[in-house]
Amino acid sequence: MTTLKAEYGVATAVLWHVVPDADGATLCHRLLSSIAEVRPITDADGEDIEVGQLCPRCRTALKRAPRGTDGQSQDLA
Repeated sequence: MTTLKAEYGVATAVLWHVVPDADGATLCHRLLSSIAEVRPITDADGEDIEVGQLCPRCRTALKRAPRGTDGQSQDLA
């Protein structure tokens, strides 16, 4: 199941990364803390998490990936 995982930084309060399955590595190949906040991918619809808060590399990789079979939409702006 694809999820979003938070990266906390100084320049950006929170940057959300796309994490496929539960392997821990993001689509942009970053390893994030195991205790970072996790949210469902559906929160990236622009209402809960703004597009500017999503990692641009993860967003691009997700757009290029084939659709998952878990029934979750992977269409991000």
